[in-house]
Amino acid sequence: MPFFSLDRLRHLSSKSLLPLSVVFLVGAAFLASGCHPAVTDPKDPKFIVAERGNWKITRADLDAEQASYLKQHELTPDKIEPAKIPAFESAVLDNMLLKSIFMEKAAAMSLKDVDKEEADTLARMRSSVPSDEAFNEELKKRGMNLDEMKKRIHEDVLIHHVLQAEVPQAVEPTEQEINGFYIQHKDEFYLKEVVRASRVVILLGDKISPAEKAAKKKIIDKARDRVMHGEDFAKVASEVSEDQYSKSKGGDIGYFQKGQNENDPKFDEVAFGTKVNVVSPVFETALGYQFLKVTESRPAGIATVAEASPKIANYLRANKAKEQVTSYMKKLLTGDKTITYHLVHVDMPAQPKPGAPSAPTTSGNPDAAPASAPAAPSTNASK
Repeated sequence: MPFFSLDRLRHLSSKSLLPLSVVFLVGAAFLASGCHPAVTDPKDPKFIVAERGNWKITRADLDAEQASYLKQHELTPDKIEPAKIPAFESAVLDNMLLKSIFMEKAAAMSLKDVDKEEADTLARMRSSVPSDEAFNEELKKRGMNLDEMKKRIHEDVLIHHVLQAEVPQAVEPTEQEINGFYIQHKDEFYLKEVVRASRVVILLGDKISPAEKAAKKKIIDKARDRVMHGEDFAKVASEVSEDQYSKSKGGDIGYFQKGQNENDPKFDEVAFGTKVNVVSPVFETALGYQFLKVTESRPAGIATVAEASPKIANYLRANKAKEQVTSYMKKLLTGDKTITYHLVHVDMPAQPKPGAPSAPTTSGNPDAAPASAPAAPSTNASK
């Protein structure tokens, strides 16, 4: 029986799915009455497209579910190739049936702290947008309100618990698998030039007066003089710098690439134009007056297997977990003898072979930008 998870719909459209989306098991409406077995036209709203025991799913239910999915992902039917619409329909129908199975399994389990998990999930989703108004607008764009979102989160938490209980943990990738993947995709692990630096910053406000700015310049010049006369850079930075991100680290801002975190062009110019262990002149950016010392430099090139290994391991681990979940869901459908389909299932086209994960990146915060809010969690039913 053909089956696939709805996250594969990204291959049906050029538009990728959005962070706030509810990808898996998008709220099904099962009808136990009002169905007409005598209806034989598959396009008739009363036509029964599938049954599971006493539950009936009509053409109207399936059409509503497809429309809901498309609305949530800001897609329209014309975004899906006509030849692939039957596969889309089959996937939605399978997921409606799977939801029924998962909810039954969850009801038989003794689950704790479900309410807290749901509240935490909603809080993370809210944190991904700047305000409650923006969050509600995001929901509206996807044809949902807050109560509907809470219901979907509740279902997703239950599904997650069922998967945790019944799907084995993914096997850790072996060193041989990691090395083999690296060899196969080596050219894709290209690293840009990076440097590591420490800096001292004196902030300049937007409305600073010329006299105040001159006073600030004297402070930064004096701090640099201390370093040039032999004082430890980290000591001076911890005492003088007004960059709260790096001050506690002795001015260290870690590794970074050109343009990372929307660096000020002047900052990049100085950082990548200064030799290792050399203290730069004082320069001015939108942030303020600063000077820096490059502590390490790495030229552009292909990452070593050691550098790429953590990302490859995570990538392979995630693929194995996804395969196990997909296999488990397929078994749920094929093993449930109470399911009867009245529509012909259509396979999804084969997915392209996965490529390498993005090359490992370095971390750093050259312009002390605040950390971005965590992305809203997808409600994919994955471990």
